[in-house]
Amino acid sequence: SGVKGVILNLLSYYAPEFEDEKPSMFDRIKTYALWPIVLVFKLTIPLSTAEWSRPVAIALAIISPQSFLFNIQMLLVEPISGGPGLYAYAPIISVIVIVFILCVTGAEEPRFYGITYALLGFVMSASWMYAIANEVVDAVTMLGVVTGIDQAILGLTVIAWANCVGDLVSDSSVARQGFPRMGMAAATGGPLFNVLVGFGLPFVISKIQGDEVPIKLNGTSLIMITFLLISLIFTSLNLIIFRGHFKRIYGFALIAIYLAFLVFVILSTTGVLVWI
Repeated sequence: SGVKGVILNLLSYYAPEFEDEKPSMFDRIKTYALWPIVLVFKLTIPLSTAEWSRPVAIALAIISPQSFLFNIQMLLVEPISGGPGLYAYAPIISVIVIVFILCVTGAEEPRFYGITYALLGFVMSASWMYAIANEVVDAVTMLGVVTGIDQAILGLTVIAWANCVGDLVSDSSVARQGFPRMGMAAATGGPLFNVLVGFGLPFVISKIQGDEVPIKLNGTSLIMITFLLISLIFTSLNLIIFRGHFKRIYGFALIAIYLAFLVFVILSTTGVLVWI
């Protein structure tokens, strides 16, 4: 019965989940169509909101280390010259974690379950975003080669807009529900996270892999830095002058700055403006 219980536990965890108790035909089709993708994420990303399950924890311990190395493109990195890649060392971590789970945890939820799963889930989610971002960059690069559009313009339009639409909707809805400070903090903290972590993490991974990432400043880069400074200075002055209260004209001014930024970038990439 123990083996049967483990199998039933795993099947119930990885089975498709419906949002409503009586899902419509459309909800069923959507859920089953997305289930393979959701299954991959469930197999590799710990969920702190799910009920504690030792079989699921053991399955995560087996699959997650290899998935993490695959996502950050370090499966074949050799820590010792001439030795095996990191894929050969990941099972050691899996065995240690499995032994810990079997010896320390039981049927009841451990005290460290929530915070541990939340942190590990964040790390694994970030690795998946890194892997997906690499594929998106490859697709946009191919689109640029086929259409002849400069990659900087594609990054500033297609990727940037697609990346920010979700934040725009969620931050606006939060502010309209009576939490303007929360919306403002999210609108500021999201780009800050993208710049510091999203921009810095690939460099860290590249250095770990032994690669060099040369950075060449051009006219487009200078325009980006200039308009970033303009927007930051403008926002800081508004905070000081109006004591934290933003007026509607501030929003229109930011939109005008962004439109001017796009115009200057297009003029720079097309060779109309030559900066350096």
